[in-house]
Amino acid sequence: MSELQVNKAEINKIPIGKKILKNDNTYLLTGLILYIVVISMIAPNFATQYNFSVVLQQLVVPAILAVGMCLVMVSGGIDLSVGNLLSLAACFMAFVIYNGGSVFVAILSAIVICVAGNLFVGFIISRTDLEPFIVTLGMMIAYKGLALITTNGAEFPIMGEMGFATSIRFFNFPLMIFIMIAVYILFWFIFRYSRFGRRLYAVGDNPEAAFLAGINVKNFKLLVYGINGLLVALASIIMLSRNEVGNPYLGTGLELDAIAAAVVGGTALSGGKGNIIGTFLGAVWIGIISNSLNVVGVSAFVQYIVTGGIIIAAVLVNSLRSKNA
Repeated sequence: MSELQVNKAEINKIPIGKKILKNDNTYLLTGLILYIVVISMIAPNFATQYNFSVVLQQLVVPAILAVGMCLVMVSGGIDLSVGNLLSLAACFMAFVIYNGGSVFVAILSAIVICVAGNLFVGFIISRTDLEPFIVTLGMMIAYKGLALITTNGAEFPIMGEMGFATSIRFFNFPLMIFIMIAVYILFWFIFRYSRFGRRLYAVGDNPEAAFLAGINVKNFKLLVYGINGLLVALASIIMLSRNEVGNPYLGTGLELDAIAAAVVGGTALSGGKGNIIGTFLGAVWIGIISNSLNVVGVSAFVQYIVTGGIIIAAVLVNSLRSKNA
């Protein structure tokens, strides 16, 4: 019997209850449920179908960005530019439509901009010794400038041109929620069952060992950033469809929400650790907290402090659990 078969046999012998307790997502989900119960007692108008629909709509874009961020972080990188890249893509789409172009051409241009932009970032990171933090920070500033140049600092309203993400509804929920769910199901399968997923963890955990195992680490990281760009494009399309106005500040701060969701969900900043379910729960956590504090009437300034404290606490808990594992 091989070592892998022995390990699988040993894992199967572990009681199901113990497996659940050892899963980080169990604590995230339990804490989320308890938080919802407490807030519902404090503010009865929080636990309504309408409010939950609002929360889901608000977290769709950051949650999709969080998938890409989890992907990049598990591979050992990070991307601070996704918020401003989203702004650039949305502004360019609005510019095209505002000036008489078709929605199809606008969407295609957003995909090209986001994928090409992230492939450029991935090329620099994979082919040099530059830190992903520095490269993506520089691109974040560059994308902001390009978005301002595209719009000349103004807004491009496109009312009624591409509102499909909210106007098309199923079971009284807008299409964009189902798009988000489909993205998470797809990447859950990729992370858990695909060859790509296994390589992703290997590259993030130990790139040297992954290279010796036959993985082209440089090209793999390039591919990861390209996929992240595709997810940014999808998020930009949904964002513009929802807001129906091109604004150079549309995606400001969304990169922090995406990073926060991934980190709260258990993704390691050092790479090699993370999962899609945890990322989704992290995104829901961030969305629920923001919404609940608004419902309770907490100042927007205080909300930043609370969110920052939650991120630090999540990193601390994950660090302590890793040491005790």
